[in-house]
Amino acid sequence: MQFSQMIFVAGFLPLFLLLYFGKKELAWKNTVFFLASCFFLLFQGLLAVAFLCVFTLLTFFMGKALGQAAEEKKKKFFFLSLAGIILPLAFFKYSAALPFLPKVVKGWMPFGISFYSFRFIAYLYDCYQGKEAEQDIFSFTLFAFAFPVLSQGPILRYSEIREEIKNRAFSYEAFSHGLFRFTFGLWKKLALADALGSLSVEVLSLDSLKNASMLQSSSPSFSFLAVFLSGLSYMLQIFLDFSAYTDMAIGIGEICGFTLPENFQAPYSARSIRDFWRRWHISLSMFFRDYVYIPLGGNRVPFPLQVRNLLLIWILTGIWHGSTVNFILWGLYFFVFILLELCCKKLWKRMKKSEGGNFSFVLRCLQHVYTLVVLYFSWILFRFSDFQSLKNILWLHTLPKSLALVDGKTLLILKSNVFLLLVAILFSGNLLSNLEEEWQKLLFRGKSRLARKKRASLGFYGMEDSEEDSPEAEKNSPEARTDSTEVGTDSTKTVVNTPEVAAIDAGEAALKGVPEATVKESVFGASSDRKDLFPEEKYPMLKLSLDGEGDSRFGEPWMETEVQKEEANSFAEEVEAEAKAEEEEAEISQENQEDLLRHEKILRRIQRRTKLNIFFLDHAEQLYFWGKLLAAIAFLLLSFALMAGQSYMPFLYNQF
Repeated sequence: MQFSQMIFVAGFLPLFLLLYFGKKELAWKNTVFFLASCFFLLFQGLLAVAFLCVFTLLTFFMGKALGQAAEEKKKKFFFLSLAGIILPLAFFKYSAALPFLPKVVKGWMPFGISFYSFRFIAYLYDCYQGKEAEQDIFSFTLFAFAFPVLSQGPILRYSEIREEIKNRAFSYEAFSHGLFRFTFGLWKKLALADALGSLSVEVLSLDSLKNASMLQSSSPSFSFLAVFLSGLSYMLQIFLDFSAYTDMAIGIGEICGFTLPENFQAPYSARSIRDFWRRWHISLSMFFRDYVYIPLGGNRVPFPLQVRNLLLIWILTGIWHGSTVNFILWGLYFFVFILLELCCKKLWKRMKKSEGGNFSFVLRCLQHVYTLVVLYFSWILFRFSDFQSLKNILWLHTLPKSLALVDGKTLLILKSNVFLLLVAILFSGNLLSNLEEEWQKLLFRGKSRLARKKRASLGFYGMEDSEEDSPEAEKNSPEARTDSTEVGTDSTKTVVNTPEVAAIDAGEAALKGVPEATVKESVFGASSDRKDLFPEEKYPMLKLSLDGEGDSRFGEPWMETEVQKEEANSFAEEVEAEAKAEEEEAEISQENQEDLLRHEKILRRIQRRTKLNIFFLDHAEQLYFWGKLLAAIAFLLLSFALMAGQSYMPFLYNQF
């Protein structure tokens, strides 16, 4: 039974979760988890259950013995227990190559032995190094039989799950994230990985590569495009397949409250082979680093010994992946490139320091292309265990003259599956991790905003101003209003005795119909007062009307004409100046109106964006979890359709 089968998704998993969350007691949950793991393993056969039981008991009691043994006996116990795990693993790995074994045994391997053997080795080494051995056999058995990591990893260490076995709590956040992770992995396996596997075989028949006479053939039955498309599809498939199982395992673990380690972190985004192995099958790389490479000296030994340690690591990596020779060649292939990168380590550091500008972008692109090319040929070594097929496929990549670049059949297949390839490339990168990182930043900002609002509502530890002491309260108080009224009353009673004010009062009185006698007695009634009000220096043109006497200069007609002309000219100039000023003001006002309209549009856009940001910040948590729940349901429905054979994905692919 696999995670991507209908019996698991529609039968085993819902029943397990229903029983698992039936009670809140941790003992009940652990018991259900253990029984479900045993039931899951029974689908692989009774022998698989028997072998795992034997390995579990051997590891548990040897771990206790290592914890209680004296220092001089620890080493013997450790190597004895190590031999008890490694020898059966090696036997089953290479049973197909042993001629004296019966056919029933040849090639048979207990389910998940490669993964749980390494988990037990890690536990024994930790006990050998002085870490506390587990005394409760049920807790250790739960770790050994944990069905999420049994078939495809990650290689879990007991220290990573020890506390959660004995103490873990339910979390809606972990449940929703785990459900999304499982359904996304299921969809990725069924919709992408399986489809890419079919595509890689469809464009290039593997049986045709076994023909020994292909090298002498004048016209192969396929083109270089078919060879490259098959290799690219397999390269994408192998990552999506492995990472999909890891996603499903981590998702089930999170639903049950366990935190499992990440195993893949966008490995095809790496810019070197060393960086690739920090992202690819992380638990395996960490296992070899912590339990083989570092105990042998790691980077602290001289360079020749370091090369020896690396060679051993990569031979073991190849052996662990498969029993045929091509896997050992695959491991040695990576050893060569990692050794080259170590030799050019100083040059690589200089290239990183020189990053900046266009040169930096070109350099990153070249590093990325180099990594992808090396990985492309590594998966060819990984894929073909038959040496004749391997030789033929490598020869086809040299672009022989007899090989056509493009053929009609492959071109039609490529056009029908271009959407599949684009989606696969998209999900092979770090798209989801970047989205998750941005959502986490948004969640953090939203939580910070809510915390600030809560602090503002509660006040600053009781030191905030009360309403009675606040400045606004003082302004609105009755006393302040009374004082302002009194001040206003005093100000109205103040009398200003100036000629201008007297003239204004007289004009108002005349408008109101005051009698002429009263007006004569006003400021306009006396000429002396009028002279004081309109002095000659300021108003020379009013001199005649004020004095009541004519001036000899103004009595002459030619003088009056010149004065009138001057007045007319000055008046015309003033009118023109006022007209120009009005035109300039109109132009400025029109420009100001356009600027105001533009500013209003920008302001409305900023307001809409601000409101949207505030909405997302205030509801980020709800949007995050509801979005993941809806996405999980969508992925689950698509997966059911794919498993039931009612998928519309080929129709969608063909539209592009």
